[in-house]
Amino acid sequence: MTDDALFALPGLPSSPTPKPRGHPGPPSAPATPDPPRPAAPLTPVPRSPASPPAPETPVPAVAGPPSPVLRLLALADQFTQHNDQLARLQPAYAATQGHISANSLVSACLEAVQAIVEQAAYGGVAVTEATVRIKQLAVLTGQAVRHLVDAKALLDATPSPPDAPAGNGDIAHQIQLARELTLLAPVAAVESASTLATEVHGRRPAAATGADALAPSQRTALHATARGHLVIARHQGREAVHSRGNSVRIETLRALEQAGLVAVEPGSAPPAFGAGPPRDRVRLTLTGAMTLTAALGRSPRTPALSALPALTATAVPASSRPRTR
Repeated sequence: MTDDALFALPGLPSSPTPKPRGHPGPPSAPATPDPPRPAAPLTPVPRSPASPPAPETPVPAVAGPPSPVLRLLALADQFTQHNDQLARLQPAYAATQGHISANSLVSACLEAVQAIVEQAAYGGVAVTEATVRIKQLAVLTGQAVRHLVDAKALLDATPSPPDAPAGNGDIAHQIQLARELTLLAPVAAVESASTLATEVHGRRPAAATGADALAPSQRTALHATARGHLVIARHQGREAVHSRGNSVRIETLRALEQAGLVAVEPGSAPPAFGAGPPRDRVRLTLTGAMTLTAALGRSPRTPALSALPALTATAVPASSRPRTR
């Protein structure tokens, strides 16, 4: 795992392109989710050419499989990529490749659940609910697979051009149903990761981490990035950060990018409106995900307040004492 690695969607290139109509598509996914597969490796994705080079930042060594919290952050990132591709590359990609990525996400959900179950130290109602939430994501994503398989069947069976109103309307409807089923998945995965991290940190003594050096605005930006809420848009030569919920300044984002905690993928997010240009998705790097893992479920460490000087009684001069009659 390298310092600037990004989480990559299993089995798909980082910048897929729609296939022309008539291209033989992959075989349809089965109606039931595939059994869990070994976790896909986290593969490096090139950093944006416009981004300043990140300084050499020490990264904690990752030995063995990723922790359940880190795996859930990867799951959130994978759902964000999947949702971006469905929204940006319609209808050809969604109808020919969408069911493959959705089926991979079903397996990723089941692998995340298994990773949590295998950690005997985790327990409690909150962790159980977090695990159930991921199981629900697997079920919802499995339903999305079915809609995307139906969209592919409609695309293959439609004799008219793909932009014809009749055929395209039914395909778009199936894709929209699939998108709705996974739209909130990144937030749900991050919430489960936060719950799990709170349980982990509650069982261990407090210790200083690299996340302690983050300013509150930087922590907010990392959280929004993990949830898939940050994109960069350009208008008349100016950059602006668009975020759902908390406001994030472009200066904060560029500082995190220079530190190697986030990276920007040009043109990978859907446009703000139908005919608009695609926007740039902001994603966590491996370093950023590990930093956020240390910050989740833990309040920022603050230096202890110095003892206030003792108040001493001061004699009041006789001349300034009030006169009494």
